[in-house]
Amino acid sequence: MHPDRLRRPTVNQQGFGLMTAIFVIVVLALFGLLIARYTVISSLSSSEDYLWAEAIYAADTTAQRTILFHDHGGGGAYAGDPTVAGFTTSRTIIGGTLGASGTPTTIRVTATRAVSPTENISRTIEVKYIL
Repeated sequence: MHPDRLRRPTVNQQGFGLMTAIFVIVVLALFGLLIARYTVISSLSSSEDYLWAEAIYAADTTAQRTILFHDHGGGGAYAGDPTVAGFTTSRTIIGGTLGASGTPTTIRVTATRAVSPTENISRTIEVKYIL
């Protein structure tokens, strides 16, 4: 057999290793991008969940404070809607005056906080109250 015939199959495969290496690098880079994207999305989601929970707690604090002052446990008159953990709260009494004996009253509290110039986090809760 002639020596050129023995070399011919390897001559046709000289660029195969380079193409395989480039393919593997591209696939690994895509996996890296997907993992980075997933990490960023998870981080944003978790921080939003934290702010939503904080808003609920701020609204709940204002509702409890309203009831506490109405029941004379706060040591004075209600001094207005507080700012709790950076959240501005506002309350509305629905269904008459607060604590008329035997009359159910609803206290609606909204906690709002600006997280960017164009986005606010806001949560509203309602508490049923009967004296």
